[in-house]
Amino acid sequence: MKLSVCIICKNEESTLERCLESVKWADEIIIVDSGSTDKTLDIAKRYTNKIAIREDWEGFGEQRRRAEALASNDWVFAIDCDEVVSEELHKEIINTLNRIDNNSILVLNRLTHFCGKFIRHSGWYPSRIARIYNKKITNYNANLVHESVITKGCKLVNLKADLLHYQYEDLFAYINKRNGYANIGADQLLKKDKSVSIGKAIGSSLFAFIRHYFLRLGFLDGKAGFVIAVIQSHYSFNKYLFADYRK
Repeated sequence: MKLSVCIICKNEESTLERCLESVKWADEIIIVDSGSTDKTLDIAKRYTNKIAIREDWEGFGEQRRRAEALASNDWVFAIDCDEVVSEELHKEIINTLNRIDNNSILVLNRLTHFCGKFIRHSGWYPSRIARIYNKKITNYNANLVHESVITKGCKLVNLKADLLHYQYEDLFAYINKRNGYANIGADQLLKKDKSVSIGKAIGSSLFAFIRHYFLRLGFLDGKAGFVIAVIQSHYSFNKYLFADYRK
């Protein structure tokens, strides 16, 4: 089965080449850029000529949909710029695609590198994400953030090899990104008419810390686990705080 790799990006010069190098075996690479001003496009052009510029941002889900719509193959592999496919995962993907039906979705297990180590607890691992699917059967939802493949009615096939994730090398950049997600998350809360208040922000942030550090065994990840729990708590607080000030 032929496979199209679909990537959405903006200003990813520090991560894109490593990602593209790991998926150059694919039959096709599609890139949808939302207005990069660094060397992202220069890097992309070394691996593919199927590049689209879409600066009319309507959210992560819609941008994923735009990328999958450009794929000439039915099977789509949605990957982020900061992710890397190992040779082991590459072989498992190819072997699995050759024995499944069109109604199947391949679910990858993402292993994240943070604060100098791979995180195996804290709610970050195992991290099962549906990423390889037949676009004639299903596609991405239209969520503004935390978008995902619609899996209803499909057969989920879990792969064993890890998808390596190197997003959080820069702690300052990660915190800024989480604040951006909190801002988008606030909009989603209001659209869904969720109850928001300062009290809700405090309660949500406290529970987020307890969930990641204790319930999800973040303490086993050492210093990194504590930092993750604090950042998750901060994200939850900001999401409800931003929504409360906009209602």
